[in-house]
Amino acid sequence: MAAEREVRRTQGHRVSVPASTLDGEARSASPSRGAPVRRTAAHASRRNRIGLAFTLPALIVVGAILAYPLLYLLYLSFSTYRPLSSAEISWAGLDNYVRLFTDSTVANSLAVTLQFTLASVLIEIVLGTACAILLANVMLGARGRGSRIAARLLGSAYIIPFAVPAVAGAYAWRMVLDAQFGAVNAVLGTHTPWLVSYPMLSIVVIDSWKMMPFVLFVMLAAVMSIEPSQYEAAELDGAGAVRQLFSITLPSVLPVMVITAAFRAVDAFTKVFDTVFATTGGGPGDATRVFPLLIWRTAFTHLDFGNASAQAIAALAISLVFGGALLFTQRRNAS
Repeated sequence: MAAEREVRRTQGHRVSVPASTLDGEARSASPSRGAPVRRTAAHASRRNRIGLAFTLPALIVVGAILAYPLLYLLYLSFSTYRPLSSAEISWAGLDNYVRLFTDSTVANSLAVTLQFTLASVLIEIVLGTACAILLANVMLGARGRGSRIAARLLGSAYIIPFAVPAVAGAYAWRMVLDAQFGAVNAVLGTHTPWLVSYPMLSIVVIDSWKMMPFVLFVMLAAVMSIEPSQYEAAELDGAGAVRQLFSITLPSVLPVMVITAAFRAVDAFTKVFDTVFATTGGGPGDATRVFPLLIWRTAFTHLDFGNASAQAIAALAISLVFGGALLFTQRRNAS
């Protein structure tokens, strides 16, 4: 029959089915094009609402823990609070910020901190990136079992300085740089009081030794993620190791390098306290009196919590501007 165009098998028998019936079933079985999209969007929206419902309590708790100290610090920066004079917190308006911009001690401390930050971050980024490239070559070039084990041990040993507590590392360096019994003077055959004669250089070296493994760890991951086919194509074109370094490796890891530098700059500017406190104490004079140490002395030596809070807000604002400027520069160059 002409109207019957498809045959179904049912329990081994051939059954003829009209074409109109098949067309109707096909139309009823196949949904419209928009239905799956609508169902997928609704399902994703439902999953987002459920995920937000589960994470919202944790977000509220964490937000409160982070927001309360910051808001209280901002409140104290506009107040006068000196426990030795009075237990009351009185409103001071902008007096603490006016004092912040007119005090020569603050200006000198900011200059010292900026000098330390630039020197320390520059050394860490340059040496960390160079060591990451060398370590990646060693790890990728290991062929035998012994070589692979040695490469893994070498790849694990570099993290040791970063794992050492900052105060413990600072006191160890204080002994190493001792004028009479220090290992550095023993090797050089001198009796140089490094922490007195070269205080800024000393704390930059100590901080670089402590934090360079972090930079190396990040940059090693960036170098190892470069596609090997790029180096293979460069070798076929006759490019040597130096050309590959400046044409492939450094351009590929530059975004990660800039982000790492921005992170380290913010971290160095706001957290360089324990190393200076345990080695030079801010001296000699005010040669290494970094801004976090000035904030600590203002708060816990002079017990001027209002002025110390204004200094802390200024340090936070400067570090955010500094890091944001680096990221903005990188994004502008990338575009």
